Amino acid sequence: MSPDRQPQHRYPDDELFGSLFDQEATGIAVTTLAGRFLRVNRALCAMIGYSAGELLEKTFRDITHPEDVESSESFRQRLISGDVANQTLDKRYIRKDGKVIGVRIVVTVVRDGSGSPQCCATLVHDMTANMQAQEASRESEHRFRRMVEMSTDWFWEQDAQMRFVRVPGFEKSNFDPASVIGKTRWEFPDLGPLPEKVWERHRAMLERREPFYDFVFLRVDKSGQMRYLSVSGEPVFDGEGRFTGYRGIGKDVTEKVGAQKALEDSEARYHTLFDVHPHPMWVVDSRTLAFLAVNDAAVRHYGYSREEFLSMTADQIRPSEEVDQLLKAFQDQSRSYRHRVWLHRKKSGELIHVEIVSFNLEFDGKPARLGVVTDITERLKAEERAREIDERYQSLLKGAKDA
Repeated sequence: MSPDRQPQHRYPDDELFGSLFDQEATGIAVTTLAGRFLRVNRALCAMIGYSAGELLEKTFRDITHPEDVESSESFRQRLISGDVANQTLDKRYIRKDGKVIGVRIVVTVVRDGSGSPQCCATLVHDMTANMQAQEASRESEHRFRRMVEMSTDWFWEQDAQMRFVRVPGFEKSNFDPASVIGKTRWEFPDLGPLPEKVWERHRAMLERREPFYDFVFLRVDKSGQMRYLSVSGEPVFDGEGRFTGYRGIGKDVTEKVGAQKALEDSEARYHTLFDVHPHPMWVVDSRTLAFLAVNDAAVRHYGYSREEFLSMTADQIRPSEEVDQLLKAFQDQSRSYRHRVWLHRKKSGELIHVEIVSFNLEFDGKPARLGVVTDITERLKAEERAREIDERYQSLLKGAKDA
């Protein structure tokens, strides 16, 4: 080959680029037109966690986030076919440890004397800190909107272990915020009596990372008065989909539950909680299946008036194919809690999926069963949508890998 003949791939001059490659602030790479690494500096290796040797066995596509592969390929094609000296693209890389980082790349196509593209020189800037700052700003704005929308007494945040880390405004309800920091909700001091089964169901919902609404519990305030507290919350996930805790709002609903008189015995507390409980509740005669009592939440959710409910039997809100199973369930007269999933029909005819926690008791001298109802229809729909999205994502990911 004659000295003045250009090689197939012309790389930036080592003397010109040597000092640039030695700097630690910006990642630099020289690649083939197809994106295979030919030369990388220490800054780029540190940024994405691969050694130089490992990167030289890869292409930019190998470290690009799957959702950014298509736009990156379009960018590469435009760059090679165009006559612009350099172009910029914001995208995401996946480090060797799996962490996703945001980068801004500035790519220059190196051409020979005839203008034919030979290779690419790329500057890579780590934009993760900027992205995190922007996300924090959006998160702060979202948190403020949620607080205004939900109109609450106080706001709270928990970490991934359900321990409280912030409770601004809690002092307004005559509680000491310091007494709950670092504790879970069920570890609060001075809690009022509540069946352990209720706490178990609440903890199970948190473990499933589900939002919850109007969970009511009791706690003694600094003056010694029993207060009814209602809390609602939603799970929080970071930009990579990892669960980081819960956040939500709290309300003192003591006035709602008729705190005009002190509740001194457990029976009075039980009746009050029944009336104001946010979930539908009812008592059914174990022998006749007649409704003996229903709370306001049941009236609102099912659409029947209280008088209509009290003239009906439990089998009338169920599809006919579930009646035999219902009759069999009422044969169980044990004192244990029972957890079952049923299909119910509202007055409008709408069918809903519900979870019922129930137990047997004596009501006005009759054997009866008390049930606490949770409508899980939307949760089941959301789970189905999540499965469909995951299946589509896995299909896209497989297609990207095959490509």
